[in-house]
Order: sequence, then C-alpha cells, then structure tokens
Amino acid sequence: MMAKIIPLIGLSVLTALGSAAVVAAPELTLEQIMAHPDWLGTAPEQPFFSADGKQVYYQRKAVGSELRDLYRISVSGGDASKLDAQATVSAETDERIFSADRRSVAWLRDGNLFVSQDGKRRQLLRTGEAGELLTFVGNDQLALRDDGKLLLLDLRSGAQSLLATLKTEDDPAAEQDEDDYLSAEQSRLFDIIKKREQRKAEREARQKALAAQAGSVPAPIYLGKNRELKTVSLAPNGRYLIVGTIAPKRDGRADKMPHYVSADGYVKIEDVRSKVGTDQPDDETLYLIELATAKVSKLGYDKLPGINDDPLLALKAEVAKRAGKEAPKAAAPRAVYVQDDWSNGAKGVQWSRTGKRVAIDLFSYDNKDRWLVEVDLAEAELNTVHRLTDNAWVNDSEFNEFGWLADEQSLWYLSEESGYSQLYVHHDGSSKALTSGKFEVNRVQPTATGDWFYYRANKKHPGLHEVYRVSRDGGRDEAITDLGGGIEFQLAPSDDRLLLVHSKTTQPPELFVQAAAPGAKAKQLTHTVTPAFSAIDWVKPEIVAVPSKHGAAPIYSRLYRDETTKSGARKPAVMFVHGAGYLQNAHYGWSTYFREYMFHNLLLKQGYVVIDMDYRASEGYGRDWRTAIYQRMGTPELEDYLDGVDWLVDNANVDRNRIGIYGGSYGGFMTFMALFKTPEVFAAGAALRPVADWAHYNHGYTANILNTPQVDPDAYARSSPIEFAAALKRPLLICTGMLDDNVFFQDSVRLVQRLIELKNPNFDLAVYPIEPHGFREPESWLDEYRRIYRLMEREVKNRGH
Repeated sequence: MMAKIIPLIGLSVLTALGSAAVVAAPELTLEQIMAHPDWLGTAPEQPFFSADGKQVYYQRKAVGSELRDLYRISVSGGDASKLDAQATVSAETDERIFSADRRSVAWLRDGNLFVSQDGKRRQLLRTGEAGELLTFVGNDQLALRDDGKLLLLDLRSGAQSLLATLKTEDDPAAEQDEDDYLSAEQSRLFDIIKKREQRKAEREARQKALAAQAGSVPAPIYLGKNRELKTVSLAPNGRYLIVGTIAPKRDGRADKMPHYVSADGYVKIEDVRSKVGTDQPDDETLYLIELATAKVSKLGYDKLPGINDDPLLALKAEVAKRAGKEAPKAAAPRAVYVQDDWSNGAKGVQWSRTGKRVAIDLFSYDNKDRWLVEVDLAEAELNTVHRLTDNAWVNDSEFNEFGWLADEQSLWYLSEESGYSQLYVHHDGSSKALTSGKFEVNRVQPTATGDWFYYRANKKHPGLHEVYRVSRDGGRDEAITDLGGGIEFQLAPSDDRLLLVHSKTTQPPELFVQAAAPGAKAKQLTHTVTPAFSAIDWVKPEIVAVPSKHGAAPIYSRLYRDETTKSGARKPAVMFVHGAGYLQNAHYGWSTYFREYMFHNLLLKQGYVVIDMDYRASEGYGRDWRTAIYQRMGTPELEDYLDGVDWLVDNANVDRNRIGIYGGSYGGFMTFMALFKTPEVFAAGAALRPVADWAHYNHGYTANILNTPQVDPDAYARSSPIEFAAALKRPLLICTGMLDDNVFFQDSVRLVQRLIELKNPNFDLAVYPIEPHGFREPESWLDEYRRIYRLMEREVKNRGH
C-alpha cells in the first residue's frame, strides 16, 4: 500500500519573548518542496564590483515575479539598497570596459552609452541602439560596433567618426568582366566610349585618394558575398582589425515543435534546432585589416600543425568499407573557427594592452584540436603558440582562458595537456607551467601588473573549490580562501579585494568580500535565505568515495542517510543521476538541483537511503574522467552506478532488491540505460525529459562525444537507449514537457512507439503540455515528483509486500 503524502501545512509565525518573531519550520512535504522557489529566498545573481571597487552590484529576482531588481551594497557592509528606475537606467554593468590607464570606464545599459572618467559619470548616447562596445582606443576614444559599422567616439569633444564599414559583399570595382571581342571593338571604334571609361577611372582614383586622407569617410571594406560577420575585434591602438566571416546558413533542417495550449486556441508551430550531423560546418575565414590603408590580408590556416590531417579518416574508411563504398580521402584543410569561451564570457581574440600583439583561440570543427595562435601583424601570418589535441575531444566549454600580461611579452593560458587544466605562461618561445597536480584550474584573473594570477581550483578535494594565487614566476602558490564549500570569485579593479559567491551543501549562495591576501577573513554581505527555509533542519549529505571495480578512480557521491537507516532491516534506496553529463553534483556547495536536494531529504524521512553519484563524464575530475564516455555513452556511467549498488548493499544497509533510479535530461537517458541494459538490477526508474536517441540531439554537444551519425554510426547504436528498449522488465515512468526545445518531446514519443510495438506494458508516460526542458510552473513540478514518489513507494519501498 502506498504511503500517504502529508498535505501542505502553511507557514506559521509564533511570537515569543515579547516582540521577537520565531518562524516555525514548515512541514516537509512535496507541496512545500515543489512550491515556487521564492519561499527559499532569492539569492544574489550576477554580482560585480563597481569600477572604483567601493561597492558591489547584484541582481535579485523579485518575489512573485520573473523580473530582476538591481541592488547595490558597500564593500564595508551594511544594508543593501534596491535601485529605483532612475538609478537603474544608468547603473554600471558587468560587461563594462576600462581604458588602458584604468581612469575611464564605459558601459552600455539598454542600448545607451555611459562613461565614467576619474569618477565623473555622464551619458554619451541616448539612442537605445548603441550596438556593441569594442575597446578604448588610447585613453580618450571609444570604439563601438553597429553591425558592420565601426564608430569612434571622442570622449573629450563628443565627436563621432566612422572607423570602418565592413560589408559582406563583393567589391563592385572588382566585378567588371574581362573585355571580350565585342567590348574591345566598342572602345576601339568609338571615342565616346573610350572617353567615358577614362573619366570613370579618374573619378574612382580621386575617390580613393580622398578616402585615404584624414577627416574623410573611409571607403567600405568588402569581404565577399554569401558570408556573415562572426568575429570582429579592434586593436586598442585603433590600427588593426581581426575579422572572421562564416557562411550565413550554418544549421541543417530545423525541426518543428507544436504548441497545443496557445493563446488563441489554434496550434502554433515553432521552428527549433537542427539535429546532430546535419549542420553546415563552422568554417571561419579570418582576415587582418590594416585600417590606415584598408589593406585586407587573409590569415591562412596552412601553418597550423595537423590542419591537413583527418583524425577520423580511419573510422570513415571502416564505415565506408562496411557499406561497400569507396574509402574517403582526407579533407584538407579541416574546418576551423574562433572559439568564444561561453563558460566565463572570455573572447576568442585577445589583444595586448597597447595593441602591439594579438592572440586567437582556434578550434577544429571535428572537436579534436585547439590552437592558440599569435598573429604576426607585419607578415599577416598565424604562428602557433600552443596546440592541444585529443583523440576524443577537446573541452570547448571550459579551460580556454588566455590573455596577455602587462609586459606585452608574456601570454598566459589554460591547457588540459597534463590531463588536468593547469596554468601556463608562454614567453620568448617557450611555455612554463605555473601550477601542476590532479586538480582543475579555472577563472584565472591576473593582477594589472601581472605579478600574480588569482584562480579557482579544487586542490583539497574534487568537490571543494577555493581561491588561490600564484606568482608570475611560479615560485609562490598560496591559498587565499578557506571557506569549505562552493565558490566563485571576482578580483576587484584595484586588485586588493575579492568578491566571493559562497555556498554550502545546506546553504544557498551569498555574497562575501575578502582582502586578496592569504589569511584574510571573508565578510558576509548578503543574507537572502528566508526564515522559513532556515527553520528546517536540513540533512547535510555525506560526500563518500565509492570504489570502482572497473578501473576508474573513486566515484565521489552525495549520500543521504541517518541513524534510522543504519541499523535494523535493510532499507530501500533511490539513486539520482544528475543531468548534463559534464556537471558536478557531489560537491560541498549548494546544488543547482535544489528541488532534488529537498526531495532527497523527504525520501530520507520516509526511510530511504539516497545516493547521487558523480559518474564518469562528470565535471571536476580531469580529462580522462570527462572523455571516458567517448563513443560509448551510457556504458562507463552505468558501470559506476552498478558499483554504487554494490557499495550501498555492503556499506549503507540497503536491500539489493529495493533500489530505484531516476534523473532528468542526461539523468533520464541514464535511467533508460539502467533499466534497459541491466533489467534485473533496478526495481523501477523514472526518466525525466530524457534522451532516447542521440541521433536526434543537437550537434554542439553530441558530436563532441559520438562524432556524427554519418561518420560513427556504431557509437550512436551502442549509446542510444531506443536500441535496447526490448529488454525492459521493471516499471518505467517517463515524464516530458511538450515544449522542450532541448531534448525534444519527439524523443519520448519515438521510444513509447517502440515499446508499444514491442508489446511491453511496463511503462507509463506523463506529458506536460506547456513545459520546456526545465519546468517553470510549480504545479508541473508537483505533479511530476508526486508520480516519482508514488512509483518509488509502490515499486521500490513496498516491493514484495
């Protein structure tokens, strides 16, 4: 018999000790857990130092709304102030840029341009369409981009001038056809034709001469038709541009997503992403443009090491042979593009402070190579500083940070060449590692002088990050924080303070400030958690190391158990599988899976043991852990969960026959694989927003791990749950949103049809008509997790009873 779910008990406020209010802990129920998360508190988001380093800006979600309010608080503490509309429209943003002397800072807010010079703030443009900030040119001029137009704004006079116009068209002057017999005859026979052609040539020559003079509008720079601008980066001295163009239509055939619950009652059809292997490659053409002369030089990739080698050639030949086709030849050169590192907002083109040197981060479209190159500005050539190659795939979402030091001679960068992301400095033709070890370095921020690098790393434990700093010569490497949880940081513009976002397993993130020196104490700035959340006695999960029987390192996991589960009859267990694949959840900070964290607390109170494993492919454990799933998604991860089953039985008083599994997205995919490939192990499973067939997922994620279906069909066959659905024996719950534009609703529909054709009765499907990949409505969250809870109660906890 299924246990009854306790109904929601409202929050009550008790008054005691005179006027002091004490908030009673709400009853921990599914209704409370899945209520709108405002009840936990609205944590600070997107914090950053003000330009003078004296204040901190951050956002908070407004209670009962999806809107964000902007707050400001002094670094010395005190009460935070919520900015009104008048103050918000001119407030600094975290995407501001500084002049070389750091005396001026500029930012855009809502398309309007603001600048602060020596602490004096003023608005320079009030158009709402200011475009994109590029860089300061010197200390008193500011370059902006409006599509293909680059403008230069003088901060002293306010004068605007056109720096360049980039056009993705063919140069009209170069489009003239060669003289054929008839046109040559016309010029020979008729003087008027000859005179008009001569006058036209004179006009064009005069226009070019005038355009070359100071004060004139520069002529357009033509970059060829059927292209679009991707990369535009201006040197801080205003002399050079790095420009990249790509073919305008890169995506394959877009899929369709119907909206059945619409405002007007009619079905609305939305175009959504294409599928893996159908896109046109991102093959970027790079140019160096010298603005004074409008000279355009193509930056060829021919000197990149390995550019003409096809790392997938042998695999392609094998597939062709099996299909009875001719073996393919290597495509030369490989497709290459400039990588903008989305994990920290860094740009793929980095100039030195004065614009004398520039480096570019290049990636191969087949995911096997990253080249960090410097541009020889005099010769218009690319010289490789560092090549990172991987027979699986290079991490294109992290560890691509790089930049120049103040001396303009030293280029720093991150690389996984040792197996873990470490910090290197390249100088005088050679590179030196400043950090080393079995830990990951990221979020690197050098001081203005270049004497120190501040960085984030998990040296103490894979799931415990702190802030460190290392000296320019690598001689001193020091811990700066010792907070023992999750952490992100920002170095103040003055390099003397750190802004920290810190959390613990039982505490959502808050803001702290600390001096940027060893031994300094962190001071908490914000307190955003509600009394109702704080009043609950949340269980702090243990971080345990589950031994691997499959040759892997220990599998770190969050374990939820208490004294009531450690003795007596063996207990039921639930295994949670985190999403994204490359994500870390067995860490000491607040989890992005906060609903699941609370749900696991509820399961614990109902007598379950819960484990949440950082299976192979998870973030935080180095290159080998990340790439263990190459060409075989679902196999190493399942091995890790089977090791987890054995560990629970041997160490956590768990009944081997009463173990359930659930997860969303990648976790839903793994739930499928667990129930399909090991049908006797798990009593039941719930697959939420699950991938059923990787050939239907997107290109950017899937092609990294499985190549493409055309190149590597075997990898897709061994990695897609739909291929193994016939083995399902135990109850399976599938929950999916119909408006999921990440993992399409189609994935679940196709799997259900497969199960129907297999005459398999062991599944249920719950459909959420208005929900995307991450549910938005509390009612949907409640319905989904009520179904999961009932499944675990019926098929796991009470199995055999």
